[in-house]
Amino acid sequence: MGTLLLRAVGDNLLHRQIYESARIPDGYDFSSLYEHVRPLIREADIAVLNQETILVLDERRVSSFPVFGTPASIAEAIADAGFHVITHASNHALDKGYSAIQETAAVWKRHADRIVCTGIHTTREDSDRIRVVEKNGIRVAFLNYTALLNFHPIPPAHPRCVDVMKPYTRGRIRRQIRQARSQADIVAVFPHWGCEYLYEPVPAQKAWAAFLAESGADIIIGTHPHVLQYTEVLRTRDGRRVPCFYSLGNFVSCQINQGTMLGGMADVVIEKGPRGTGISRAGLIPLVTHAEKDFRRFSVYPLSEYTDELSGQNQIFTEMAGYTGTRLDTFSLHQLYHDILNRQAMRDSWYKTPGDVRKQNLIGVWHAMIRGLKKVGK
Repeated sequence: MGTLLLRAVGDNLLHRQIYESARIPDGYDFSSLYEHVRPLIREADIAVLNQETILVLDERRVSSFPVFGTPASIAEAIADAGFHVITHASNHALDKGYSAIQETAAVWKRHADRIVCTGIHTTREDSDRIRVVEKNGIRVAFLNYTALLNFHPIPPAHPRCVDVMKPYTRGRIRRQIRQARSQADIVAVFPHWGCEYLYEPVPAQKAWAAFLAESGADIIIGTHPHVLQYTEVLRTRDGRRVPCFYSLGNFVSCQINQGTMLGGMADVVIEKGPRGTGISRAGLIPLVTHAEKDFRRFSVYPLSEYTDELSGQNQIFTEMAGYTGTRLDTFSLHQLYHDILNRQAMRDSWYKTPGDVRKQNLIGVWHAMIRGLKKVGK
């Protein structure tokens, strides 16, 4: 009998404040981001991270919201932290065009001895290859799709550069899950889906989750909403039980918004025995993004280790109090985590519908454009 511990985290979302805090004379040093969660990551037999933003090699292409380009040196910190699988199919995958996908793929290729990247591709052959990682005699297949591309069209010359989940790709997704089943003991699907800032899945997430489960997924681990959402176990028509994490929220970010500093680490145990392979545990470890005064340094803490003293020093919390009058502390974070898992968080949410979120996002993009114009004018 074999046992495998799989852990996964949500959006590694690198805003300007984060990469500026990591700047050193000859580039960037992101190592402090993961120092407080490194033990949890390294305990895992397989650790997965969703790299929300695309990587760029040219400093002139580094940028933040709404069109991201992240310094490629983040890959060193991710590898050193102990991650084994990177999911890259996100709504920001084409922010810098196909050339950045090529750059990003080349960066991860340098770490191919210890990291597998999925969700983006530079060749059709690569897009057809199922990523399978074997540990402790258990083979796990990893599939990653995004439902959104922020209105960036897929280049006609490279139609498979990003794995997408759209009505017209359902057949391909079903075939890939079937192919993954023939190569692995467990099929893990990582969809990038849903509506930002809502603590509960929207109907489209529910529909896709049912489709993925019925198609053969053994576990579903979602990202994109930037806040945690509840988890549930789906029952398929053939009697299988499929754990579904609708959203792990942010892993790292500088979003000053309700709930965006609270993320989760999926904590999954897979067991293989004479009767087959299955998931014996699927839980969550809550996490908190911490920013020191004036955003000088960022890091992530397990909520269990996050103290009142730290929360009082968190610059994200200070900014929220100034903007909205909302004051956060460790008690309110624990309460929010409890409410999300018990499907009670929407009652106190700033956003009740996807329409509320679209309106806020338009305001955010407008403000970002104004800041950009002011910068150019200097």
